Amino acid sequence: MKVFLTGGSGYIGSAVALALKKAGHDVLALVRSEAKGEPLKQAGVKLVTGDLGNPAGYAGAAWGRAAFVHVAQEWSAQGPEFDRKTIASARDLLRGQVGATFIYTSGCWVQGPTNDVADESTPLKPVRAVSWRPAHEQAALEMAKDGIRSVVVRPGIVYGGQRGGIPAMFFGTALKHGAAHTVGPGENHWPLVHIDDLAELYVRLVERAPAGSVYYAVDASRLTQREIAEAASRAAGKDGKAQPQKPDGTPYHEALMLDQQISSEKARNDLDWRPRHESFVEEADPLFTLWHSAQ
Repeated sequence: MKVFLTGGSGYIGSAVALALKKAGHDVLALVRSEAKGEPLKQAGVKLVTGDLGNPAGYAGAAWGRAAFVHVAQEWSAQGPEFDRKTIASARDLLRGQVGATFIYTSGCWVQGPTNDVADESTPLKPVRAVSWRPAHEQAALEMAKDGIRSVVVRPGIVYGGQRGGIPAMFFGTALKHGAAHTVGPGENHWPLVHIDDLAELYVRLVERAPAGSVYYAVDASRLTQREIAEAASRAAGKDGKAQPQKPDGTPYHEALMLDQQISSEKARNDLDWRPRHESFVEEADPLFTLWHSAQ
C-alpha cells in the first residue's frame, strides 16, 4: 500500500515508518529536514520536507496515497491548530479514493484518571494538556462519511529505543543527581508501551483495522511511576534511589501525575497484537544501555 506518514523524523513516527517499510509498504514520510530523515532514506523510505502548519507544502507529494498515517505531535501553543489542519488535509487528500485509510494518533492522557482498569468504552476525562484531543478524534472518525476508513489509536507512555521516550528522563536525572526524580510522590500508575510493539500495531492498523475503531496501545504491566523510576535508577548504577520532586503546576506535569490503568485487550483480540515487551522493570538494564549509547 502507498502510505503517507507525518512525523517521520520523530520518535514514534520514525519507528512506524520503518515498520511499515519492513512490512512491504511504499512509505512517504514528512520530515522537518533531509538531514533528520537520512536514516529513513537509507532504509528505503521516501521523504518530503515540510511541517504540519503548511499542508500545501506536502499535499502534492502525498496526493494519490491510499493511507494517511498521522503520527506527528506538535506541543507548542499552535499544536491543536496544526493538528486540526492535518486532519482536514487528510480528508481532502483521501476523499474519493478506493480503500482510503486514515490513522489518527491520540494518546492515553485523553482518558484522564482511571478508578479501575479503563478501556475504549470508558468515558473520557481528558487533562488540560490534551483537552482539545477528543474533538479531533471525533473529526477523524467522521471521515467515514466521506468513505474513508478512519481509525484512532491511543498509545500509552512510549519507551525504548535510543531516544528512550518519557521514561528515559529517569535515566537522565539518576545520572545527574544520583537519584531518579519523580513528578510528585510517584505512586500513580503509568500505562506503558514499547516503541517496537507500538510500531507493529500501526502496521496492523493500516492493513486491517475496522473502520471507526478506537484502540488503546499499552502493555499489560501495571507499574507505578516510582517503580519505573527505581528500575531506571538501578540500571543507571544509582542503587534504585528515587526522589520525589514538587510538580510545577504545568499541564505536562499534571499529565505525568495521572493515575491510569488501561487495557489493550481490544487491540489484542481484533488485530492479534502481541506485545513482546511487557515490563520496563525487567528490561531496564538493556534499555539504559541503548539510551546511554546515544547520549
